[in-house]
Amino acid sequence: MPELDLQALPPELQAALERAWPGCPEAQRRALLAPMQLGGTSIWPGHLWPWQPARRWWRASRAREYRQGSEAFFAAHLCDARGEPNCEAPPAYEQKLFDPEQPFFETPWTQAGRLLRSPVPEVFSDADFWFFTQRLSGGDADAASRELQDWARGMEAAGALHGARRSSWLADALWRQEMSANGIYT
Repeated sequence: MPELDLQALPPELQAALERAWPGCPEAQRRALLAPMQLGGTSIWPGHLWPWQPARRWWRASRAREYRQGSEAFFAAHLCDARGEPNCEAPPAYEQKLFDPEQPFFETPWTQAGRLLRSPVPEVFSDADFWFFTQRLSGGDADAASRELQDWARGMEAAGALHGARRSSWLADALWRQEMSANGIYT
């Protein structure tokens, strides 16, 4: 397993992390390791390319888009991700999403006072459970656990535990959740 050395990251990424959490390497590591979406991957180590000097095989505009999305993810407050990106967080959730005081999933490079463990590890990883709890359930691990168990049963019944069917099922479920939160879908 590669070592997560913040000083070895591309300079633009180091600067973005320092802007988001000045002098807080724990929060910076969490931001690099957390999935950017449900079922998604972390920025480190596989998605560092937009922060590196241009390569002939990638488009600068796509890299810029990815960097902007990453910075928005870094700055996310612990609020309902189904709302506006800069939504007003309730007073209990004023801390940053990657604040070291918040629960996190287990990694060899981070420390957490409270670990989040997936209630259905055969379907959703601990990192997915973290995303579901912190981004989609307002930090309520019990509600997230119940919902994720329901989703796992639905995915199993639909034969959507792997591959493209899984991605399609999750995209549809997230869309329905967003529409329900907005009052469009009931």
